[in-house]
Amino acid sequence: RRRLERRLAKERRGVKKYKRVKRSTKYQKSSWAWKSDPYAQVALLSFTVFGLMGITMFRMFHDGGSSNADLHSQYDAKAGEYNSDNAGGSLLSRLRGKKYVIPDSMGHIGSKKKWYLELRREYDTTILPRDDERSLKFVEEERKRQGIYKQSPHAQTPYDIHNCPEEPPKGYPMQWPVLAVLQNWPTDDPTPSKYAEKGIHQGICVFDYRTELHKANNYRHAEVPFVMRNDPAAARTSERWNHPGYMEKLLMGKEDTMRRTEYSPNNHFMYWVDKRPRGERRQAAQQLKHQKERGMDVHNGFGRGDQNDMAEAMHELEEFNDLKRKLEDAKEYLEDHEDDDEAIEEVEHLQRQVNRAKKKKREAALENWQPPTENLRMTYLDWLEHANVTDDMLGPDNPHWYFRLIGCGDMGEHTADGSCDKGSSEWLFDELTYFQPRLGEERPFYLIEPKHQKGIHCRFGMKGVIAENHFDLSRNAITLLGGQRRYILAHPNQCSNMNLLPRGHPSARHSAVDWSNPDLETFPTFKDAEVNEVVMQPGDVLYLPTNWFHYIISLELNMQCNTRSGGEKIYRDEITEC
Repeated sequence: RRRLERRLAKERRGVKKYKRVKRSTKYQKSSWAWKSDPYAQVALLSFTVFGLMGITMFRMFHDGGSSNADLHSQYDAKAGEYNSDNAGGSLLSRLRGKKYVIPDSMGHIGSKKKWYLELRREYDTTILPRDDERSLKFVEEERKRQGIYKQSPHAQTPYDIHNCPEEPPKGYPMQWPVLAVLQNWPTDDPTPSKYAEKGIHQGICVFDYRTELHKANNYRHAEVPFVMRNDPAAARTSERWNHPGYMEKLLMGKEDTMRRTEYSPNNHFMYWVDKRPRGERRQAAQQLKHQKERGMDVHNGFGRGDQNDMAEAMHELEEFNDLKRKLEDAKEYLEDHEDDDEAIEEVEHLQRQVNRAKKKKREAALENWQPPTENLRMTYLDWLEHANVTDDMLGPDNPHWYFRLIGCGDMGEHTADGSCDKGSSEWLFDELTYFQPRLGEERPFYLIEPKHQKGIHCRFGMKGVIAENHFDLSRNAITLLGGQRRYILAHPNQCSNMNLLPRGHPSARHSAVDWSNPDLETFPTFKDAEVNEVVMQPGDVLYLPTNWFHYIISLELNMQCNTRSGGEKIYRDEITEC
């Protein structure tokens, strides 16, 4: 009844009743069905087929923008000789559209940037697909080109350095008087050809990775140095880094970064830490900046320093150590004679002398000291322009440059993103897979304690560059990827003859002696030092235990990388006593 009353009331008011119409939507089915239309099906199929053909042709012929000149090999395509241009890539690898995964890469370490993945895809699948025999042949041909180093007639060993016994023989490695080694081959002469035939004083073994890995493992456990040769992983990296155009793309492509570079006014490079007061450092930096702004060709690197100044710093160190020993003896006597007033006065007097000597030692270390090198930033091609010069522009008294790369990895907490260094090169862990910090059964042979790895550090040397004699506080694995380097090594028991700069000196852990021109009057014990030497060539890896001394000469333009993985206490006593 109520519904009827409401309807009658609306009619009296004259309200028009509208019919509900269903609203059409974009999802409403069309009357035309393409599935039942044969012409639509043919058009769709044709579009799909031609689209796939276009993508296929693009991937087959698109080379990433590289010119044919970049792909030329270093060798002619003669029978039996290395020629990387003969290596072809698979068609399926070119058609792969998903994100490329670099072989043997790690999940949390290395570069995941698109430009690097595309570069490696190009080389891994097209230009230099993996072929261990080809890579090993490449490093073999490089060694032949550079020369096979013979053993000097005056440096014969009771063991064959190329066929060493299972365990390190007694007295390994053999060493010879340092003056005899330097006289046979002066350090300022980076001409390897005549000395390869003449012979060198090599005392360390060379092992073949393919057949003598068990021997090398025994020598590594004994913590003695050796060289590993013919490691396929090292050979692959060496081949890739020496392929024309690769390093330019790697270092100057999408990552045109200013990287660490060191300058020296001569061929000597000595590591240093500036310990001058902050105000003095700031003043020196401002003065250098103003001079450069005025167009003056000046640098903040002054060479290794004067041997007499270094000798004075060492003399102050000896006096300080003598007073420390006297103080320790006086304290020991006082413990048994507590009521002896003279003993108490003696201890107090010696303590004041030690404090004065400590201050004097610090002042002597910095007196007349200037930075041996200047730390700069430049691109790879800028460094190459300075370093790749003809022999007439070289020489020990001409400027030299040292180029550096750093891959952080797990160097410290939260450093795998490259935050340990401005412009870090995290792709080094993808390039040098044999230096990756893998654990367990996957641990690389060259890393003893992967958790203690301190990144990967690369130094590209100009011909003639000398890295001064020093020791490191951790194990070192050093790989040479291009060129040649001469290493002069010495056992930690030679420490007392090395005449090390005192602790607290900006270049502590380094020898005060200029090996290019040793001052035997100032450093008479240097002539008693014994050393051995080895020339590293492409694909070689040198295992250098903790605290072993090394002096390095670049024999040509070269590329060397190293990594450290923990330290060993076996030689600590020799260094501490020294």
